[in-house]
Amino acid sequence: MANACRCTKGIGPEIMTGKALFTTDFVYYDRKDRNQYVWLKYQSILRGKTILDVGADECHLKEWLEPDQTYWGIGLGENVDQQFDLETGPLPFPDRSFDVVLCLDVLEHLENIHRVFDDLCRVSNQYVIVSLPNCLNFLWRILTRYGGETEYSLMRFYGLPVEPPPDRHRWFFDAYDAERFIRSRADKNHMNTIQVDFLHVPFNPTLKKRLLLKFASWVLLDKRIEQNRLHLGPIWGLLERSNGST
Repeated sequence: MANACRCTKGIGPEIMTGKALFTTDFVYYDRKDRNQYVWLKYQSILRGKTILDVGADECHLKEWLEPDQTYWGIGLGENVDQQFDLETGPLPFPDRSFDVVLCLDVLEHLENIHRVFDDLCRVSNQYVIVSLPNCLNFLWRILTRYGGETEYSLMRFYGLPVEPPPDRHRWFFDAYDAERFIRSRADKNHMNTIQVDFLHVPFNPTLKKRLLLKFASWVLLDKRIEQNRLHLGPIWGLLERSNGST
């Protein structure tokens, strides 16, 4: 795969442009369906490869792989292949142990996000696939009430519940922050950024609501924040090990 191929050209509005090498029209709304999205989008590089799924939850990706394919899911989920707390230290595998390493909507939950990202690259022999949320979209949904779905509640991830929450974010960032993070850490780890793109979640408001949202954002938002930054879904990055890297 050519190292120069990218979905985007850099940080900023270009995240909306360019032709993606890996695409699917499938849209997911929960963790299980996210694995179907992964398979439909990346199956050409997943098929027949050894796979490490970091923060694997219920290891649903197994359902889409070939029966004899090597898959290993680690994390704190009940049905993972190996229980492992990502905050405790390096991944328990030698360098370049797996062809493909996945880490899907996990990094934002970790205090040691930079170290863990670097470790994903270390144990990968070829590809790393990561996804990160657009936290600004969560906030926009709450402030404008255009979403209303309970699962998008900002307070679920950033509130102060009376009991320790099982699922919270340590970091608040938007789509452009996520893209910059992915590209920068990839460079530091001698990985080429093959594609950075986002999940397009259908949103078809009435003309009246669309005009109201546009007017509200024009009046209230800092002029440096484009509307696109509010509406992008989760950000997906595909990295490939550089030729000749050690």
